[in-house]
Amino acid sequence: MAQAEEAYGPPAPEKECAPQQGDEIVVCAEEEQDQSQFRVKSSSELEPESEEALDDGTPRAPDVAGPGIFTGPPTIGGLCIPGLQKCPPPPALIIDVTALPQAPEGSDADKIAKGEMPGR
Repeated sequence: MAQAEEAYGPPAPEKECAPQQGDEIVVCAEEEQDQSQFRVKSSSELEPESEEALDDGTPRAPDVAGPGIFTGPPTIGGLCIPGLQKCPPPPALIIDVTALPQAPEGSDADKIAKGEMPGR
């Protein structure tokens, strides 16, 4: 019980100031103790590169690789070197054969189409 009273009981009485002389007003206070254990770290201490930490009025050079600008690994757009990087398959060719002209009568293409000449 004594330990609980010591830990949670009322604080010890404050020391009285030295006696004043005459009509002087004396302001006395306890010696400053280290209060750092009661302080909460600021956002600039917790995350020095955060927007809040950098918003201190100090002018800084703009971040040219900032938001909205590609910041990933360097690439060469549109260039594919097989063996050096994974390349997409070539695009499928779409040919509208109905737009091709008809083979002239008697040509090799006409004979192959009619089955008169074996394909080469």
